[in-house]
Amino acid sequence: MRVLNLVVVAVALLTGCGTVARSTGAMQLGPDTYRIASRASMGSVGESQRMALAEAQTYCKGLGKELLVTSTRVLQDIGTGPFEVTFRCLSPGDAELKRPNLQSVPSTVILVN
Repeated sequence: MRVLNLVVVAVALLTGCGTVARSTGAMQLGPDTYRIASRASMGSVGESQRMALAEAQTYCKGLGKELLVTSTRVLQDIGTGPFEVTFRCLSPGDAELKRPNLQSVPSTVILVN
């Protein structure tokens, strides 16, 4: 019985490891351009998306700038639904600050020689 209890506790601990919400934080890709990847608890894609976009908005506001999303994608990771957003933080009135025309990132790229 004691071994069974230990097994149950071990499984619960290991299962719990995948349920913690996580984020990479804003990673700078270039001038005014950043990327955040988030994973919500329990692998909800919608919640992962909300987390990433809210964090991007907060990051830009902290810089005194406005958010412009340039691309988004759901990362394939054992069905847990991590979400990635690439964005720019631009000054109010910046000529590039306009309605985004988001394009899907292809999952496969074929190079022809």
